[in-house]
Amino acid sequence: MTKTLTIFARATRKAVLGPSEAMLLLRMSSWVLVISAAARLLPLPRALRFVSTSTRKSTGAPAEETQKRLADAVDLVLKSDLLAFKPICWKRAAVLHRYLALEGIGTQILFGMTKEPNGSISGHAWLESNGKVILESTPPRYTVTYTFPSREPFEVDLNLLKKS
Repeated sequence: MTKTLTIFARATRKAVLGPSEAMLLLRMSSWVLVISAAARLLPLPRALRFVSTSTRKSTGAPAEETQKRLADAVDLVLKSDLLAFKPICWKRAAVLHRYLALEGIGTQILFGMTKEPNGSISGHAWLESNGKVILESTPPRYTVTYTFPSREPFEVDLNLLKKS
């Protein structure tokens, strides 16, 4: 209950002090809910198409600043760690893919897997723009298993993950 009140208090403060940012956070929150529900009901490629939009004409703002502003906003939404709002990489990538496209920045979502030294398999989703990884603190070291948007079928070759 205290966590919910804290989030409500922060949201109210944002709405008063920065209404445009508060609206962005509210819109992003709605898309987090949409992608969460869509991913439960549809195959992942269809769920991503549902949330995706075409890349618009550039707004003219510096791309790096726009990317950071939008990434900070979606990270704030996801870090609330309440209900569907969990800091999960594929949700972050899907929502950022949409909002970057609206700002004129084309991206692809890459999904990858790797085999950890202990034998477990881990996965990650991240964005690339013009073939370069964006909005990641360290370059991902995963074998790419799926790229969105893509015309390729969604198939994972687990043999790619075998440790040599």
